[in-house]
Amino acid sequence: MPIPEGTKLAEVPVILAAKIARYNDAHAAYNRTYANYVDARNAGIAAAGSLGAWIARYGAAAIQTLLDAFGMNAHNSRLVSRAEFQNVLSDMNPEVLNWVDSQALPFDVPPSKLVNPATSQNLSCELGCLYDYLTAPGKVTISGRYVAASKTMHCLFPKLAPMIDGTHSGISYYCIDRATYGPPLGLDCWDEWVGAPIDGVANPSPRAQEESCGSGVSLWLR
Repeated sequence: MPIPEGTKLAEVPVILAAKIARYNDAHAAYNRTYANYVDARNAGIAAAGSLGAWIARYGAAAIQTLLDAFGMNAHNSRLVSRAEFQNVLSDMNPEVLNWVDSQALPFDVPPSKLVNPATSQNLSCELGCLYDYLTAPGKVTISGRYVAASKTMHCLFPKLAPMIDGTHSGISYYCIDRATYGPPLGLDCWDEWVGAPIDGVANPSPRAQEESCGSGVSLWLR
């Protein structure tokens, strides 16, 4: 995109349309690949009856195809085998997957106040647990860690956490005036949004969060 350095958060909406159009012209292949995945995912869920049912039967092939297309099978981050990944996905609690999939931004209350009736855990906790599970070695990649796990979460919940590459967001939102980057809903601090203390200072850059955070809570709910 990027936006000019020092842009105030309130100024972003009025400049987005033109910048997104310019970005899409330059990165059409990226957008098309992800859009095709989301369309196939949604059709698969409609046929299977729920995200949990689709994931348990077909998730590994669809998600790994997208991960491979975006370079997640590099020499220093090899994906686990298709069968192993399918077992990982099949072991995820469908009551968590289906409930999280029913959530979508914007929220009327903080994620920490949205509670899954099946588990009594709030959205922050559910996402944090799913993310931490996927970062472990042997889950998405042989070595584990954050990037492939992040991309997998983008695949699981595109309504809640759509995939946006670093060229689009990591540079752009890093340029937002940090003093204006406050939590939504009139909250006093980001801790109230997440529902737990966060390390350091909230950073508008998704790229900075991916590189520095150690928990799904801070990555997904800022």
